[in-house]
Amino acid sequence: MAMRWRYVILTFAAIVLIGGAWTFVAARTDCAAVTGTDFVTLSLARLARGDARIFCYTDDAGRRLRFVLARGQDGQVRSVFDACRQCFTYHRGFKIDHGDLVCRVCGNRYPMNQITQGKASCVPVSLVHEQVGDSVRIRVPDIKSGKALF
Repeated sequence: MAMRWRYVILTFAAIVLIGGAWTFVAARTDCAAVTGTDFVTLSLARLARGDARIFCYTDDAGRRLRFVLARGQDGQVRSVFDACRQCFTYHRGFKIDHGDLVCRVCGNRYPMNQITQGKASCVPVSLVHEQVGDSVRIRVPDIKSGKALF
């Protein structure tokens, strides 16, 4: 009987560990590291219509501040933090899936043309940017202003 309970406990522990590892891997956000003192400048050359990329800026405290740069089908560039106003407390952010930005918590999908609009309480947090030719400039203080989201 004791052997059976040991088997049940070990099986349960294995399931919990595998589930935890899967959650960690699924929640991980791969991002391209960027740097800058006053501005972060990003080239738009590799950002096609309907596409997005996730970037990370590491602040002085070592916190990774993530943001998304997207180009809609209309050609307009949009930028948001990798967090929404409601779901940011889970620190899961978004994933890019088939031309949509998808909230990893509630599953809301946003076409690249609509990432700044939101649905219900899941609203991506906007990040101010300036387009200069084939580049985008984002002020470092604007990126740092989102530190509470991470």
